[in-house]
Amino acid sequence: MLSAVVRQSLRYPWLILLAAAMVLALGLVTLRDAAYDVFPDFVPPQASVQTEAPGLSPQQVELLVTRPLEEVINGANGVESVRSESIQGLSVIDVTFREGSDAYRARQQVSEALADALPRLPAGVDAPRLTPLVSSTMDLLKIGFTSDRLSPMQLRDLVEWTVRPRLLAAQGVARANVFGGERRRIEVRADPASLLARGLTLADLKTAVERAISVNGGGFADTPNQRILVDPGASATTAGEIANSVLASGSGGSARIGDVAQVTDAAAPPFGDALVMGRPGVLMTMSSQYGANTLDATRALEAALAEVTPALRAQGVTVYPALHRPANFVEHALAGITGDLLVGALMIAIVLVVILRDLRVTLIAFVSIPLSLLAALIVLDRLGQGINTMTLGGLAVALGVVIDDAIVDIENIVRRLRGVTDMAARREIIAAASVEVRAPVVYATFVLALTMIPVILLTGLQGAFFAPLGLAFLLATLASLVVAMTVTPALALLLLRGREPAAEPAGLVRLKDRHAQLVARICARPRAAAITVALIGVAVLAAVPLFGSELLPAFRERHYVLQVSGPPGASLDWMKQTGTRLSHQLLAIPQVLSVEEQMGRAEAGEDTWPPNKGELHLRLKDVNGQGEDQALAAIRDVLARTPALQSEVTTFLGDRISESLSGETAAISVSVHGSDLDVLDRVAGQVAAALSATPGAADVQERSAPGTPMLGITLDPARMGLHGVTAADAGDAIRATFAGLDAGQVALADRAIDVAIALPPALHRDPEALGKVLVRGAGGSAVPLGDIAEISLGQSRQSIEHEGGQRRQVVTANVAPGSDVTSVVAAAQTRIAGSVKLPPGVFLSWAGAAEGTAAAQRELAAHVAIAAVAMIALLVLAFGGLRPALLILAGLPLALAGGMMAMALTGGVISLGALVGFITLFGISARNAILLVSHVDHLVLEEGHEWSLATLLHAVRERVTPILLTALVTAFALLPIAIQSGQSGREIEGPMALVILGGLVSSLVLTLLLLPALVWGWRFGRPVDGARTDAG
Repeated sequence: MLSAVVRQSLRYPWLILLAAAMVLALGLVTLRDAAYDVFPDFVPPQASVQTEAPGLSPQQVELLVTRPLEEVINGANGVESVRSESIQGLSVIDVTFREGSDAYRARQQVSEALADALPRLPAGVDAPRLTPLVSSTMDLLKIGFTSDRLSPMQLRDLVEWTVRPRLLAAQGVARANVFGGERRRIEVRADPASLLARGLTLADLKTAVERAISVNGGGFADTPNQRILVDPGASATTAGEIANSVLASGSGGSARIGDVAQVTDAAAPPFGDALVMGRPGVLMTMSSQYGANTLDATRALEAALAEVTPALRAQGVTVYPALHRPANFVEHALAGITGDLLVGALMIAIVLVVILRDLRVTLIAFVSIPLSLLAALIVLDRLGQGINTMTLGGLAVALGVVIDDAIVDIENIVRRLRGVTDMAARREIIAAASVEVRAPVVYATFVLALTMIPVILLTGLQGAFFAPLGLAFLLATLASLVVAMTVTPALALLLLRGREPAAEPAGLVRLKDRHAQLVARICARPRAAAITVALIGVAVLAAVPLFGSELLPAFRERHYVLQVSGPPGASLDWMKQTGTRLSHQLLAIPQVLSVEEQMGRAEAGEDTWPPNKGELHLRLKDVNGQGEDQALAAIRDVLARTPALQSEVTTFLGDRISESLSGETAAISVSVHGSDLDVLDRVAGQVAAALSATPGAADVQERSAPGTPMLGITLDPARMGLHGVTAADAGDAIRATFAGLDAGQVALADRAIDVAIALPPALHRDPEALGKVLVRGAGGSAVPLGDIAEISLGQSRQSIEHEGGQRRQVVTANVAPGSDVTSVVAAAQTRIAGSVKLPPGVFLSWAGAAEGTAAAQRELAAHVAIAAVAMIALLVLAFGGLRPALLILAGLPLALAGGMMAMALTGGVISLGALVGFITLFGISARNAILLVSHVDHLVLEEGHEWSLATLLHAVRERVTPILLTALVTAFALLPIAIQSGQSGREIEGPMALVILGGLVSSLVLTLLLLPALVWGWRFGRPVDGARTDAG
């Protein structure tokens, strides 16, 4: 079959070239229209369920809201995991859908389950809101607004009602959260004494306001000729109109609302705030839709922002359009890896010209690169894979194999054509030369493909990152095999017609002569060669435990995320003052370009942060790796000088990856599970202490530390009965004092404004004055709240977390520079096991990068074992015996030794990317060994050469050129990536390239020096009689 394919290609060469041109054209169109991103989607589809429960404590929210909702969500099809957090007045449940499931269908099932659970929720609790599905990186842009001309309320109105709707309409945008400024609402500030004098309650006032702002349709009137709409237009829409509205009659007679309350535009109690460049401002965070392309969505968003920016500037607003722009890293990383790919291809062309010394032969070999890579991109695009650094990295790694297929073919063709003057015989010679190397190349390609299958089969986060890389490598390799069988022979027939191929360079001939002499000397001691290989294999195995490991390296995004937490119970004002000082100190760092901080949570945001928690985003200038390291050191120094804040520093992508692994932003997460919250707090404190004492652990924090100040109000039913006070009246007074009683909304132009019943602000700012709040008693008497309730200031917890429906407390930590996460976690687990005694019913679970690394290593080990068995079976089938297969595989530790040496020289930490490099190196080394051993077999079994040292040296000599060329072109293809290993955009591919480069050196020693000695030792004294079974 292989022979038929080659011969048909030679029969119709122009048809083959036409097909190749069509592939090139389609590939270029695919390249133009493909979706570009920095990484594939690495997080399974996620959505959040947010339920507002005004006035309820965290314990009440947990019991009455979160638990009923969790029960129905856990039963929905396609749900992988459920995590929740209950805070005062809000329940947030994060739902992760099963990998590979139909996310939209699964989300719809969750939505239906929530509708079924709605009747079980208490009165006054809002309907659960299911957020849209979001992408892996979520953030598209963080946009800041400041103004010296507009008030905080005016600025917030402008952003909320003018800018936000326009940006939400941009293609690919899922949601927009707004922090900062003052959210406008109309407050009806009741005077308790005036209400009591008229025998009215807050409930009466609330009813009057609701009636004043109620909207009722008027229907329509039909005349003989037309229908006329009736618009009553009688509802109040402004503070003045509400104040002039009628108050329901009580014992004191009729009155206006303004007689018992001050009605005014006021700022709603804030859940969060924002600082932009160290100044009070408004911050808007834009999130992308699930599956949206980051670059396309960002550009659409920026175009929409550009439309409204001139109007904003005309009103005195300063716009900061890119406080955080993930597309910067995408563009930088893609440009870098694409440039590396092009530079590698150029260097390959130069190497081919220098060694082959024939432009036509070089062209024939080189044309396989664009053809194979573009063919792979076409298939990737049809499989739904976009172009990202992982797919481009896979293509870059495949360059050496791609060109090797063509080199092996064209080198054999050129060697056979030398000295042939009969032009008519050239077609047959080309066919025979191609067929001669095709079978071993096919087997070698299949072996290489088997080594990549374990990578493609990875699941979870590691699979999301590396499966596209493995798939791109595999497709490019298979495409190069097809090109070598069709296009390469066709081009050789057309371009080498009528001319003799150039002779081998004299330098290469001399190199082959000296190499043959060295091989002959080594073959004289085959046992020593075998012992050397065995000792190297033992050394490789012994060295494995000495290396640290990590899932993914730190990304150099030129952007840092600082998570900060103030003391439990710290106010927004305190956080804002502290954040202002911190922002100015950070802006003083030379490498820092911009700083913004969001504190607390947005009104409809997905985070459940209390006022004492904030997040700063720092964008750096265009600095190199050393400048970024200096900036990070300066940032940590600034944070160290702010001891009142607990802090952790991550990159944005590091934050998102950690969150996808454990639900937390830190690299290490320890969950303490149980039912008793006090016990969980105590154990979590012990775990945090042990983790803090572990070398290499940094930024240790308890996720929800106890100690939040709480004003406890316990109503006394006996005293309430004595004074004739109802629980509803007392509850209304308490809520009106602090949060306000929601009375509805008014429509003003194109915006909706909340209306709330409140008590004077002085009471809100003075908790001790709560006891003086007057409540209506029997007969309209005024009863101070302190007479019917016990009021005390104590402590409580600010949130209650669940995972899988069970309570938990979480301790998080990061890894200090110079340490690897796996070693730190191993040391922490040992320390915690020895110092923390777990009470009955309490257990720990670990999550984060270390667990992800261990899971990936276990998965890779299992897949590699299966692939190794399949590889041995394939080699046995190819060579007709087990001994040749074992001979090919026996020398692989030497190839791995070079990769390990490269890792040792560059830090001694093996990331998952480096592991993939070892797997790729394994395949490349096996491929070279197969081509050498198969050529020995071909000379002896097919061409009838007598088995002797001369035959072995002849086989080795004929394989020196393709093996050297393969090593050189692979090395030069990967050199641009390896040189910039660890730099922005090459964090994953860099270690992989270093491993392969180091392994190529030792692999050359194995294939060109030691493997011939092993073959000679294996054959010594047993001349091959021509039977394949004897050869095996």
